[in-house]
Amino acid sequence: MVSWSVAFKKAAAYVGFLIVWVIVGSVIIGAGFLVGGLGVKTGPFNIPVPTMANPLVAVVFIVVGYIVIFLGMMATLFKIMAEITAEEVERRLKTSAG
Repeated sequence: MVSWSVAFKKAAAYVGFLIVWVIVGSVIIGAGFLVGGLGVKTGPFNIPVPTMANPLVAVVFIVVGYIVIFLGMMATLFKIMAEITAEEVERRLKTSAG
């Protein structure tokens, strides 16, 4: 069985990677707002209303950013789980052979 210290170290690594993926995805989403461009229209009573100059581009960037975050989180989970499993199997094989 995996020790608690190893489990918490791997959990901390997972959270660290999640933060990285959220930052990367957020940068892509933010780029979508910049590339989509913000315009200003005059609404009722001459109040300026912000609008997207090219909303389709912004939506594409937002979707891609979300996909990067989601797939990065899943890939990190699978990678860490595979590492824990491989280390545990290797440890058990060494102790049973020795």
